[in-house]
Amino acid sequence: MPDERARWSIRFTPVPADGTPVIVEARFRDVVLQDDADVDEWTRRVDVDLARFGGGIDLLIDLSGLRVLPAASRRFGEMRARILAKHARQSVRYGADRWTATSVNTSRVLHGADANIYATREAALAALIEARRAL
Repeated sequence: MPDERARWSIRFTPVPADGTPVIVEARFRDVVLQDDADVDEWTRRVDVDLARFGGGIDLLIDLSGLRVLPAASRRFGEMRARILAKHARQSVRYGADRWTATSVNTSRVLHGADANIYATREAALAALIEARRAL
């Protein structure tokens, strides 16, 4: 059976916006976190990619291509919180399926990581820009 992780696509691109820090959009495709090993590989890749932007970025996260299954949820919550604490000043997300949304919201409660899930990219970006103005 081929390694499903070989199909994963994880991309981070700057979003045109006025001001500093930079807004970076995260996009995932075919990323299914089934167990702790998947979460650890996801964490490694995300950490390496975000490091190139420096710290204190604002993240706009498209969750439509990321699925967190129940067996991976606890570890995902821990690692998501660490990644956000290390790299992000604030974050918003959109496009989550119900399992992934549950994992994100659970890690907000357990680890204090931002949840902020919006129905659309436009709503998420507007909320992020408004939050930037408030800081």
